[in-house]
Amino acid sequence: MIERGNYKVLIVDDEPDILELMEEEFNYYGYKTMTADCGVDAIEKIRSNHFDIIVSDYKMPNGNGMAVLDEVNSMSADIRPDFFFVSGQADISIKDAIDAGAKKFFSKPFDLDDLIKEIEKELTSK
Repeated sequence: MIERGNYKVLIVDDEPDILELMEEEFNYYGYKTMTADCGVDAIEKIRSNHFDIIVSDYKMPNGNGMAVLDEVNSMSADIRPDFFFVSGQADISIKDAIDAGAKKFFSKPFDLDDLIKEIEKELTSK
């Protein structure tokens, strides 16, 4: 069992309703959260904050999810957050996303409880 309150999650999505729903769900589970509505905003927050988990949409205006993942991959391995893609439309295959460094790729629509359970499963397998 993980101590959810010890994990800080950055949620990145350009759809305000989805962003709000994901933030509410992660908060409900006890995680600390921050949000970003585009890749550029996410990269700025990554550069000035520590995150343990990043959940990012893939296809967004003003910096897509791959730009966010590239920023994460440029970080030292000992401080690099776990990265998860969520997307309804992606120009990348799940295999390519995993090969690029994402832990998992969730297709929209998805069940938020299942999303969090899968992320926690990945965290406990470290």
